[in-house]
Amino acid sequence: MRFGFRPAAAAAAAVLALPAAAPAQGLYLPGGGAAHLSMGGASTATPVDAIGALYWNPAAIGRLGRSEVSVGGGVLFPDINLDSSAVGPGGRRRFGSTRSDSDAALLSSLGIVYQPDDARMTFGLGLTTLGGGGVNFPGDLANPLLSGIGPLGNVQGPIASSLTFAQLTPTAAYRVTDRLVFGAGPTVSVAATSFDPAFFAAPDDANGDGIGTFPTGTHSRPFWGGGFRAGFVYSATDRLDLGFGYTSPQWFERWKYNARDELGRPRTLFLTATLPAIYSLGAGYRATDKLLLAADVRFFDYGSTDLFGTRVRDGGLGYKGVFAAAAGARYQATDRAAVSLGYVYSDNPIPSVATLFNVQGPAITQHTAAAGVTVQLTDAISTSAGYALGFRNSLTGPVREATGVGAKFDIETQQITFTMQYKFGGGRGRKPVTPVECDCPSAAGSAASAPADPALGANLPGQRAGG
Repeated sequence: MRFGFRPAAAAAAAVLALPAAAPAQGLYLPGGGAAHLSMGGASTATPVDAIGALYWNPAAIGRLGRSEVSVGGGVLFPDINLDSSAVGPGGRRRFGSTRSDSDAALLSSLGIVYQPDDARMTFGLGLTTLGGGGVNFPGDLANPLLSGIGPLGNVQGPIASSLTFAQLTPTAAYRVTDRLVFGAGPTVSVAATSFDPAFFAAPDDANGDGIGTFPTGTHSRPFWGGGFRAGFVYSATDRLDLGFGYTSPQWFERWKYNARDELGRPRTLFLTATLPAIYSLGAGYRATDKLLLAADVRFFDYGSTDLFGTRVRDGGLGYKGVFAAAAGARYQATDRAAVSLGYVYSDNPIPSVATLFNVQGPAITQHTAAAGVTVQLTDAISTSAGYALGFRNSLTGPVREATGVGAKFDIETQQITFTMQYKFGGGRGRKPVTPVECDCPSAAGSAASAPADPALGANLPGQRAGG
């Protein structure tokens, strides 16, 4: 039987090859490092460490109140399942369920913030994994979408992929007044990708057997891109900070893969892709001397991107723009330990009009909860540990590209994170609104001169920078 290929069907099938790594917000991880993620990633107006200060809003480094190096790492555990059914010979329906052997994905974050004494400028450098992971579905004769000759009329079988986005963010912030900080900087992004099969390309029938075979997209190098960021933070009151951050689209060079056809002859595959512009609005409120509250609302403009936002009929993935909301709380439980809770909600970026996207697209996590603890080891060094759960979400529907085929896709993620923070230099500092006694040692050996909450250091919204 000769296959009938349609670009929309191949583009829809490409979703199978995208990794299920981001716990929320489509392709993006909600936060970096334990301290930031355990606050739900809410840091547009009120950063808790250098990683959080650099994540969404370049101006936030000017509100950190100290110089700091934060190094974070994490392990992401996805649980992904694909079910499908199809009507076979004699009208009998076949059904199969297959779990992806994805294993764990490593994540990393680095944040460096330098605030010279009594200076209006603050400088920062971030290096963050924006998202990463993969799917690894074995061939399954009982699962129509993973069987040898699937319902789309060509060779499908095992499906594996890997996709990692990382970003470098050199940043500078300027304190216009004691209450207003502006920040900006370029971004350098890199994508490392691998797809087997490469469903975004047309299958070929070079051997003339009447059955199409998709090529592989595994022979490639990292792909580079970039953009810019800008934002501000304004202290509306001594306890309330407001912030806004903008990240431009990340424009990538064209992705190129060296492949081969069924006879082993060279074949070159290309993709054009961009990451979405991000608009982030946030607030931070110092409710008491021990309780910090933060909230962010973000919009990810996937609909304007190449590949992800391109319509299915034009060979893209059909993502739509989504809103995400994050909330976090941090409580100074003791002189040396602070605990954090966070929550993230995100719209589903994959529209219902593209049923195969909805069923097989991994970027469908909508609810993520996080918790963490930060312990002050010395005056200069603290460590954080956190856990995040992306609650299981699923999509079910017919496969528009093949009559009589139904599918269900579901995903749950768990993430364990760690961070080390090292504070150095004097910085500008930020005096507490109401000083409280602390029996922990200070650099000068005086309890009265120690921070009100050492695990938070000087990072308290409403603590205005000294003049």
